Amino acid sequence: MKKETMLAATRRRRLYLVRHGHVSYFDANGRPLPPLHVELSSQGLSQVRSLAAAMDEIRIDRIICSDLARARQTAQILAERIGPQLAPEARPAWREIRAGRLREVPAERLEAELAYAYDRAAQDDAGFVGGENFADFARRILDALQELLADPGWDSALVVSHDAVNRVLLCWAAGTDLGAMSAFEQDTACLNIVDVDWDGDQALRRLIRAVNFTAYDAVKTTADLTVMERIFRDYRSDVK
Repeated sequence: MKKETMLAATRRRRLYLVRHGHVSYFDANGRPLPPLHVELSSQGLSQVRSLAAAMDEIRIDRIICSDLARARQTAQILAERIGPQLAPEARPAWREIRAGRLREVPAERLEAELAYAYDRAAQDDAGFVGGENFADFARRILDALQELLADPGWDSALVVSHDAVNRVLLCWAAGTDLGAMSAFEQDTACLNIVDVDWDGDQALRRLIRAVNFTAYDAVKTTADLTVMERIFRDYRSDVK
């Protein structure tokens, strides 16, 4: 990236934040599949290939990804197109927020807990669908971000992870608390672009360049439900 407009002491660095492509989290009977091992569907593979084509001319210094299968697959497809000389670096710190057991959620609370899971993210004691605490999760992700930014060996990095991970990072970039998580939709195989002006060991400013861009549906003609509403629909196949 050109840096002619920047102050001499400030380093502008770019983060390309990608959510993995489409996966099926439930079987045909609505039973949850093991989230650590689900892989990209044929739809997800097509989505990621479309994104790779759109990112064809981007220069990348590092590729970081969650160590879950769906993120590693997505990172590998992107790497083959935009960074064939780079090996994606899989890190467990970038894993998705851990949900609780859906069968333990009372039926009358299921829609609120699953379809609108991010609505309570700013509450100190709130967990994701009865699982990992939002505040603890955010600390994990921001610690991983700090570690990445502390490494001086790159100017442009691709981070391939998950829905809630990107929402936390966008809240950080926007300077908001976790109450904004529900506003930052993250469709499968979406791209976000965030620039960070880095000075020494701190971010002087954060610039959001793009949010939730999907190469396969640039103007969101097929996006009627939210990410979590679709998961709720898939789990409750009787809900139309």
